[in-house]
Amino acid sequence: MNFPYQQRTTIPTPQPGNPSRMAAQDSPLGEELFFMVEQIHHEFHTRMHTALTGVGLDVRQYTTLAFIATGTGRAQNDLATILHLDPSQVVKLTKALEAAGLLTRDTSSQDRRSKMLQITDEGQELYTQATALVRHVQESLTAALSRRDRKALDSLLHRIRPLP
Repeated sequence: MNFPYQQRTTIPTPQPGNPSRMAAQDSPLGEELFFMVEQIHHEFHTRMHTALTGVGLDVRQYTTLAFIATGTGRAQNDLATILHLDPSQVVKLTKALEAAGLLTRDTSSQDRRSKMLQITDEGQELYTQATALVRHVQESLTAALSRRDRKALDSLLHRIRPLP
């Protein structure tokens, strides 16, 4: 599946022995929380993009399907908040997923200006396939952690995450 708005650029992934990476790690910048989080984000995003491309999705599309698949009657404007996107971008995103047969967009019975999103059977099947890929990426990036460390990381991230 290829969507017209899908990002088509690839960002080179720094290699472990890369002199630039080593210089950053050896500088005071390497001790800054924001920098470490940004580096982890970049690695996750790059690997997720690579994995999800195999099933024709990008990270935003997967996140959209995940948001819809885990609830019933999700509002399109809630998706804008979660993805940190302008509502017009979300309309473009959801319309493309609807055109691909992965979700439906229906007018809310409580607010005619609002669209409610439902995942289709085809969307659910693709989401299930993509979720296996996402789990593989997550496991590969946390493989060096013990089970106890993974639980501690999960607990810490849940305490500091800025979700609405």
